[in-house]
Amino acid sequence: MKTQESLLLIGESFSPWTKKARWALEYSGLVYDYKEYTPTLSEPGLRWRLRQFGGVVSVPVLFVGRQVLRGSWEIACFANDSTIKGHLGRLEEIKPWHDLSEAALAEGRTRVVRCILNNNKALEESLPAFVPKQLRPSLRFIARDAVQRLDRKYAELVSSGATRKALIQTQETLAQTDADYLLGNFSYADIAMAVVLEVIAPIALHIPALGSETQRCWHEAALQSEFSDLIKWRDRLASSEVTSYSQFDAVT
Repeated sequence: MKTQESLLLIGESFSPWTKKARWALEYSGLVYDYKEYTPTLSEPGLRWRLRQFGGVVSVPVLFVGRQVLRGSWEIACFANDSTIKGHLGRLEEIKPWHDLSEAALAEGRTRVVRCILNNNKALEESLPAFVPKQLRPSLRFIARDAVQRLDRKYAELVSSGATRKALIQTQETLAQTDADYLLGNFSYADIAMAVVLEVIAPIALHIPALGSETQRCWHEAALQSEFSDLIKWRDRLASSEVTSYSQFDAVT
């Protein structure tokens, strides 16, 4: 067996993109170190690591020795090529599912961000943990500015109805299979679409934990009702020893 290079994943535990990357790495049996990224505060350090001093930076980012992989798709491809335990499938066939997932999550992210913008308590929860509780209301403007910049950063990626479209296609495909997997066997397609459910009914652990008002913004009641069958499907994947990963450890 070849020696695994050291892996460092930088991400945000609440981010669906980070969840996809972590799930892919863990299902493939790859051991990695994880570092939490804090928007604004962590950006200078990440730019220094990347040697990127202009333009947009985002997570997840995987450092493989001196190699840098950006985004959940590149990380999933690396995991599949380097697998020790589980194969993620034929990624050229899975790419359309990845694209559906990306569009759905982009719409979900914007919905969450705009919900936070309109919720003063959620804005206060967005401030760094070291800010004293009594100072948070007066520093709300700092959080608002950061969240507005995030909204502008990704607004052009939003396609209205993308989340519902992705969930309908998942629902229809699963209805045509005998197994609980989109392509007959568990693959990155299942990871990509199961994580979409995290923007309407999240269950994964977040460390550091999100505040209660921020958590509320991640829930979407209408889609939860319409796609309750898919939520149960995601929960089955999360509770199975075969298909789960570390952020689902508390799921029973």
